[in-house]
Amino acid sequence: MELLAKVRSAWRTTLRTPLERDRTSTVRARAAGATEIVVAVALATVGVAALQSTASPTGLGVLYLLAVLTVAIRRGELAALAAALLSVITLNYLFITPRHRLAIAHSQDVVELVVFLIAAVVVGRLAAAGRQRATESESRARLAAAREREATLLAEAASAVAAGHDIQAQLQSIGRRVESATGASRARVVLESVPSPRADEIAVPLSTRVRTGWLYVCTDAEWPPADLERISGPLGRLIDVALERERVAEQAAETEAARRAEVAKTAILHTISHDLRSPLTAITTAGSALATVGLTDDERGELTDVIQSEGARLARLVDDLLDLSKIQARAVEPRADWCDLHDVVASAAAQLVVGSSLDFGLPPDLPLVRADAAQLERVFSNLIENAIKFSPSGASVRITGGTGGGRVTVRVIDTGRGIPPQHRAHVFEPFFRGRGATDSGSGLGLAICRGFVEANGGRITLQTGTDRGTSFAVSFPVPRQPETVS
Repeated sequence: MELLAKVRSAWRTTLRTPLERDRTSTVRARAAGATEIVVAVALATVGVAALQSTASPTGLGVLYLLAVLTVAIRRGELAALAAALLSVITLNYLFITPRHRLAIAHSQDVVELVVFLIAAVVVGRLAAAGRQRATESESRARLAAAREREATLLAEAASAVAAGHDIQAQLQSIGRRVESATGASRARVVLESVPSPRADEIAVPLSTRVRTGWLYVCTDAEWPPADLERISGPLGRLIDVALERERVAEQAAETEAARRAEVAKTAILHTISHDLRSPLTAITTAGSALATVGLTDDERGELTDVIQSEGARLARLVDDLLDLSKIQARAVEPRADWCDLHDVVASAAAQLVVGSSLDFGLPPDLPLVRADAAQLERVFSNLIENAIKFSPSGASVRITGGTGGGRVTVRVIDTGRGIPPQHRAHVFEPFFRGRGATDSGSGLGLAICRGFVEANGGRITLQTGTDRGTSFAVSFPVPRQPETVS
C-alpha cells in the first residue's frame, strides 16, 4: 500500500499542469519575499537595540529606513510597503514610549511612517524600473547574440552553397555547419516529402519551394527549437538557390550536349555527302565505263585500279566511322600484352607509300609497355601518314623518343606549315580539319588516335610552339618489366 501511494504521488506530480507549476513557483517567491522582509526588519531591530544606549530611538529609526530601502531594491514596491509598515510597528512597539503599546504619542511618529512609506514607494518604483531596464537589456543582448550566431550560420551556409557543385555535397556541408553552430552532436539536411527523424532528433521543416526538405538536429543542441525554426526559412531559400543552380547547370549541359550532337550530326552528314560520295561516284563511273564496248586492255586496267583504290578508300572511311563510334560509346576493348614500341612504330612506317622520307631516330632499347599492339600500330600509322601529307615535298618526317619521368614517349615531327593557335585545342575533335577546310581527309584520324591511346592507358599531346612544324607525342607509363627482359 505504501508503494502504491508513492506511485500515485509521483504520477500526480508528473501530471501537474503548467498553471499549477506556475502557481507553485509564485507561492515560493512570495514566501521568500516575506522571509526577506522579516529578516531585514529583524536585523534593523537588533541594530537599534544595540545602539539605543548611545542615541535616541527616534534617531536610530534610520536603520529601519535602510531595511526598507534594501527590500525595495531587491523585492519592489509592494514588499517595501510591507517592510515600511512592519518597521514602523516594530519601532513603535519596542522602542517608542510608551513601549509595548501600538500607540502614536507624537506627530514625529507619523512623520516617520510617512517617510518610510514614501521611501518605500519611490525606491521600490525606481528599483523596479531599473530591474525592468536591466531585464530588457539582457533580453536585447541575448536576442542580439542569437541573431548574430544565426547570421553567422546563414553566411557559412551561403558560402557552402556558393562553393559546392553537387546538391548532396552542399546539403551535407550545411548540416555540418548547423551541427557546429548549435553544438549538436549531429545535424543533417534531407530532401524528402515525409519527415523521418531518428529517436534523438528534432525535425524542423524547411521553407523550400522546389522540393520538401527537413532539418534534423540532435536533441543535445544548445539552441532552443524556436531558434531552429527561425533559421528554417533562410536555409530553405538557400537550398532553393542550390536546387535552381543545379537545374540550370543540367539544362546548360543538356543544351551543350544537344549543340555538340548537332555539330556531330552536321559533320557526319557532310562526311556522308562528300567523303563517301566521292569514292562512290568514282566507283560507279568506272564500273559504267567498264561496260563500254571497245575498251583497250590499258583502259580496262586503269578503270580497275580506280575501282580498287576508291573501294579501299571507302572501306578505310567506313572503318574510321566504326572505330569512332566504338570510342565514343567507350566500347574499345584493348587486348593488352607486352608491346615493343620500336617494333610497333617500325611496322606502321613500313605500311606507308614507298619513297616517303623518314628520319627514324627511335632508340631500339625502349622499355616494354602493356598495350594492344594492333591499335597502337593504327595510331602511329595515322600520325606518320598525316606528317608526310602535311610536310613539304622532299622534306623528311622525324620519329624520335625516349624515357623520362616514369614514362616512355614517341614523337612524330613534321616540318609543315603548322597548326594555327586558335585551332590547336580542337585538333583531337572528330571531323575537325585542323590545317584548313580544303585539306583532304575525313578529320577522324586524330580523334581515333586519341581514343586508342587513352583506351590503352596512354596520353597523346600536341607539342608545337611555332607557326611551322608540328609534333605529336604519344606516351605511356613504364610498368615493371617482365623478368625475361634484361
